[in-house]
Amino acid sequence: MSKHYEGGCHCGAIRYSCTKEPELTFFCHCRDCQRTTGSPFSMELMIDQSCFEIDGPLKSYVVVGDSGKPVTRWNCTQCGSGIYLEGEADPGYVFLKVGSLDDASWVAPEMHIYTVAKQPWIKIDDNLPQYERAPDG
Repeated sequence: MSKHYEGGCHCGAIRYSCTKEPELTFFCHCRDCQRTTGSPFSMELMIDQSCFEIDGPLKSYVVVGDSGKPVTRWNCTQCGSGIYLEGEADPGYVFLKVGSLDDASWVAPEMHIYTVAKQPWIKIDDNLPQYERAPDG
């Protein structure tokens, strides 16, 4: 079954659409996500890159991820909103920030990752699987 969903940045300069169900939906507690969101975790959709279309002025920067491979983070050039990231550890996928969706009411988280970096004052009681790092890593 195919699903169509859209989103964008805070100022409206970036718009995107996706035409396929996410492969995975998760909470990420890594320090990079904490720093880039200004919150204790990020919620993300793992999307097949071939179903993702984006328009607007983007800027990127590259960091080394936990895998030891580059991770490219993409933001709006005008408002700075984080939209998605790409990692060499997961070629062919983008990791879309759930907060950038126009309507996130349908999103159903499946797991927590990088709980090794979870803030100690965050209590996880949703019974979802928890991984100290990425499930395969």
